[in-house]
Amino acid sequence: MHGIRCGHATRRRARRTVLTVLTALTLALPTAATSQAAEPPATAKASTTAKSEAPGARTKSTSEFVADSDEECTATAPGSRERRAGAVESCVTVTPAPVTAPAKTGTRTGLVATAADAPIGTCEITSPGNYGYGRFSYCVSGINVTYILRDTNGMELGRGVLQVSTSADLSAQATTWSEQVTVTMVSGSPAVPALDAKFRASCTTGCRATTTAPWYKSDITVGGTLSGAVKYSSSPAAGTALSFTTGYKMYVTSPGATAVDPNASWDNPRTIRCDHAVGGTSVAGCAIPSVMPELSMKTTGSDPGGAVAAYAWAQKNLSGAWGTKGSPLTRSTSGVANRTAATCGGFTAEPELVDTDTCADFPFGEAKEGGASGARCAEVIPNLGNGEWDTYFFGNSLDLDPTSPCVRAHVPAADKQFADQQLLDGFAGQRVIDADQFELTISTPDTGPHASCLNDPAPSGSLPNGDGWFKNTSESVQLFNQTDAAGGSGLRPTRAQACLGKKTEEGTGTSGPIAGWKDAEAYRDAHLPGTQLARCHLIGNILGGKGTSKLTRLNLVPCWQVGMNTGTPSMRTYEKIAQDLIQGTTPGLGASDAIFYEVTPVYKDENSTIPVAVTMNAHIQRANGTTEELFPNVYVPNTFQNTLQHNLGN
Repeated sequence: MHGIRCGHATRRRARRTVLTVLTALTLALPTAATSQAAEPPATAKASTTAKSEAPGARTKSTSEFVADSDEECTATAPGSRERRAGAVESCVTVTPAPVTAPAKTGTRTGLVATAADAPIGTCEITSPGNYGYGRFSYCVSGINVTYILRDTNGMELGRGVLQVSTSADLSAQATTWSEQVTVTMVSGSPAVPALDAKFRASCTTGCRATTTAPWYKSDITVGGTLSGAVKYSSSPAAGTALSFTTGYKMYVTSPGATAVDPNASWDNPRTIRCDHAVGGTSVAGCAIPSVMPELSMKTTGSDPGGAVAAYAWAQKNLSGAWGTKGSPLTRSTSGVANRTAATCGGFTAEPELVDTDTCADFPFGEAKEGGASGARCAEVIPNLGNGEWDTYFFGNSLDLDPTSPCVRAHVPAADKQFADQQLLDGFAGQRVIDADQFELTISTPDTGPHASCLNDPAPSGSLPNGDGWFKNTSESVQLFNQTDAAGGSGLRPTRAQACLGKKTEEGTGTSGPIAGWKDAEAYRDAHLPGTQLARCHLIGNILGGKGTSKLTRLNLVPCWQVGMNTGTPSMRTYEKIAQDLIQGTTPGLGASDAIFYEVTPVYKDENSTIPVAVTMNAHIQRANGTTEELFPNVYVPNTFQNTLQHNLGN
């Protein structure tokens, strides 16, 4: 760096200093950061070198600056006004403005914080000398450029202080931007009532400063301000990224003096990156790569948001907490298909439970953290109930391993596409390129209080049913059919429970082997040949009950078609009471109310494969916490028609 050339030599007073300065981010500003501008002693100038903060730093950390703290001094010109006043040299230093303690203002209700309480990273003048950063912005305020006149004994005769601030907004969709520059003369002595302040901006390789000077009329007096913009441009080729820094120089002299070389300079301590490497249809844009990008996914009650809800469940319930603060994901543009296949390989669709059932993997294949074996994943079904998303774990929730390295969600294809598009939009909107870390904030709706069974976590082992859920339990039985010893053991149903909200939909039919079916056929053929049997839904299909898959056949027991299944009275009698209330045929069930419905098979003994009866009961649960009986515990025998004869139970 050179001094002002007015025919006299420039002299430096060098104090080599290593400074550690605070870089801070506040939780109130999740995408902002600050770096202290070079902060030497009062006679030092700002550093032009820095160790940049690691990408993704979002909490307090430090950046070490090596400050070349020279004071630039130049002899005053013979015959000049300064020389006539006894000043033989002028000196310029660059320092942060003094830090002022946060002021408090008294009011009738107590103390109120002033602007001095502004969060770090806002570039308020009350946080002087700090560079503040967002993903798409940078700024600094309170850089003091001090001009001092000294006599032959080195005594100060007068000084003037300029305060500099700059700010810029980058674009995720453009590679040109402007930076606003403001210089104010905040003080001056009688010997220095005015100054001349020229400003020049530049940037390193990968960038071009297209407008270097924010102003050309550069005289300024105490209280006066100079303001204008400098402009930059970068041109990354497709598939590439360019990184660079911006730098600043000032030429500060007394009015009328000619400045040849700068006598104050500093650099932006953090790198700017312009890229054309996001992929897809994304255009080129620029960002601050050291500020962690924060992507967001959101689903409302009207969105196909099953995959988004499953990702939110994984963040909350699995120890990986992928994408949350402290557990960022890392974009990886290569190997996406392989990682997705590793997690979704062996996925078994459940079309009875989920239309167009598709595997939604998380961490997704677009992240380096994805690709865990699907056999190790937690498997879930998200379900939209009463405007909120509930996520059901396959199997007993006590078996959930929170250290599972992934989740596989059963979602409709449209829900997977909805999440995929939000991810791609986030990459483009936050300029996330290959190897960038990023955080993921997920928002799902919360519509307020509901009936207890809708509001509380669904019980372990339950599956979605409209806006509620159903659950079937079972136990081992020595023979799956007593008339077929070679068939071996199996499971028989023990209880069915359901939470039935206003959005309960019709379930499915029946199929396949169920405990005791061959026994029922043998009894029918021996006593009432040709009479119709049925696989009775414990949770009726008009109430969302299912029975066509291995998962749901535990909702079925053998029965007489006319008898326990239909007829008067029968299971259908009580199912219809609940259905009428849900559909509004019988008024009284509010939008946030539900019916808690329970059916229990009654067996003769531990070896029985067909129940002799079922018991049924249902209660209305109100959103306000109260409960009303819909029908009491009723006993429906497994007999033929209404004769109370030929009980199938064995």
